Amino acid sequence: SSGINAEWPLRPGERLAYCVVIISDTRQELVETVTEAICHTESCILVHVHADKGAERMVASFVGSPETVVEGALNAAVIVQRSVDMRFHKGPLNPVGALHAVVFTPFSNIGPQQCEDIANTFSHNLADLLEVPVYQFNCSPIEDVGYDDLPAAIEANEPIFGPKDFSPSWGTTLVGTSRSYLMFNVNVMGTRDQANKICKHLNNRTDLRAKTVLLEDSGNAVIGCEILDCNTCGLNDVMDTIREHANEQSIAVVGSHIVGSIPLHALIKAADYYIEKENVFLMKEQQKLRFVIDRLGLNSVSEFKPESKVIEYVLGVNRHGPLQSSTVQQFVESVGSRTSTPGGGSVSALVTALGLALGQMTGWMTYGSKKHDSAEKTVTSILPVLHKTIDQITPLIDADAMAFSNYLVAQKMPAANEEETARKQEALEEALLTIIHVPMKIMELGCSCWAPLEDLSTNYNASLKSDLQVAIKCIETGIWGAYKTVMINLDDVLNDKTKQEIAAKARKLLETSELMSSRILAALEK
Repeated sequence: SSGINAEWPLRPGERLAYCVVIISDTRQELVETVTEAICHTESCILVHVHADKGAERMVASFVGSPETVVEGALNAAVIVQRSVDMRFHKGPLNPVGALHAVVFTPFSNIGPQQCEDIANTFSHNLADLLEVPVYQFNCSPIEDVGYDDLPAAIEANEPIFGPKDFSPSWGTTLVGTSRSYLMFNVNVMGTRDQANKICKHLNNRTDLRAKTVLLEDSGNAVIGCEILDCNTCGLNDVMDTIREHANEQSIAVVGSHIVGSIPLHALIKAADYYIEKENVFLMKEQQKLRFVIDRLGLNSVSEFKPESKVIEYVLGVNRHGPLQSSTVQQFVESVGSRTSTPGGGSVSALVTALGLALGQMTGWMTYGSKKHDSAEKTVTSILPVLHKTIDQITPLIDADAMAFSNYLVAQKMPAANEEETARKQEALEEALLTIIHVPMKIMELGCSCWAPLEDLSTNYNASLKSDLQVAIKCIETGIWGAYKTVMINLDDVLNDKTKQEIAAKARKLLETSELMSSRILAALEK
């Protein structure tokens, strides 16, 4: 199950952590009560609950503020202590306790150190509240000793929090952090010994842990992988290593499964790897997801539904700002209203993006046509550049308005004495440079596409001539508008050296834009 919340507002600057709770029981009533405990924690948003009866393991994931994720995890822990008795556990994964592990990772505007603080707060509170020992996740000697040997392991190793006592019904709990935590199972048609050989290769990495679980019903083995940082260890890295060493033993790899939820970037990263490896041409997010689901065999155990497995989709996170998300009518009305934002900077970003979009349309209408076979190599190199630049430039529509709003805030700072005046001046200067940075970025991004667009203009679908001409003129106009926004704000910058450097760079970008625009338009008229 997953916590669909399409209206959940992710506010700019909001600090959020992602928490994974691993519980050694899968009874339906427990799944329901744990889910309810997390959902009823104020400001905690449930992402996914996965109950694997074969492994006798439940994985619940959710997001919240630094304070609420601690509260949500504690609420789940209280339910687990009341409901789970490890003396009756029969699963094959060899957990260390009823609440096997709790892992915190950054989600939004939180760094690794802040996650460490969250984990320490939770560990301390868990040990005090339930009077249980807590050990460090991923670096404790007790992790792999087995439950029968756990009493001796606890006696020999000091917990980071809590009493050095063993409770047969509870065991202990591992608590820690990860930069980007992911549980990934891969199925192989082989024995435990064969799978163990593959695990040895996987465990050579420091950002990955793997162990074998035998599926008794089918006689196949599951290699259970914990990716501790999917920024450095991709799904493709894991799958390729498994396939390589399975092939050495002449055993088949028959699909995979994401346990719980997954961040979007982990799937896109793997998709980009296979796209490059197989030399296929895919750009859109949904195409990439469909492609990587197939390449990883994610539908082999059960259907992989991105809307219920991908964290960003489940949360309904709006990855676009309010202006970027608005309708055309709303945006036009916003520009025409009696407010200073959105203004020329936001409009320049939009006009530039529209020009790039028209250029992209021209490329797509040229690509894949028998009549324009000779253009295919050119177009397939141009389209990804335009697509990426559009993705980079459209957020600047909101960034420009946000930067000006921050400047207005700085203007209202008190200046009753020398210290306050200095602080205000510093804040104004910083806000001004941010205001200038946004249109400078518009100019840089727009100019980065002149060469690809010139290449396109030499071999394209001629029926789109006027569209390409409009594209070129829009981009030139957007860059010109961004230049004017830069120059008018430069007047208030106090640092003369900074002012001169920015002005020189902006003039050079404008000159490049005017030169390239006139050259391409002249060529199109021939």
